[in-house]
Amino acid sequence: QITERIIVLFVVINSQEEVQGKYVVCILFFLWNLLDLVRYTYNMLARMGIYYLPLTWLNFSLCIPLYPLSVLAKAFTICVSLPYFESFGTYSIELPLPFAFSIYFPYVLKTYLLVLFVGMCFIIQNYFSERKAHLGTGNIKNKRS
Repeated sequence: QITERIIVLFVVINSQEEVQGKYVVCILFFLWNLLDLVRYTYNMLARMGIYYLPLTWLNFSLCIPLYPLSVLAKAFTICVSLPYFESFGTYSIELPLPFAFSIYFPYVLKTYLLVLFVGMCFIIQNYFSERKAHLGTGNIKNKRS
């Protein structure tokens, strides 16, 4: 997640001034901070051996709807920045003649979008399994037996 955020923050948002003022960037930062506030508070208290049930539930339940929303905000941020990368040619590279190879950065971003959504599926599946392991299934019959 750190690498993902570094790519979006420094490569996509920071390199294009036109993208920095968009509302989706504010929404993206809000979602990141909300997720981190709950996750780091839970992890800090868990390290000290303090388990507060509402915070535990919030940690393992809030990430399930908010993580896909943050991925959608990242994807929308990338889609908003694509025209600027295409027009300015930022980070697009043409290698000299012996290699005769060029890297068109908007294609790299479009490929990253695919990887982002595939990775989201695996992470959401992991969140569901962690939630089940820490909170159980919620079925009273299973808890009694």
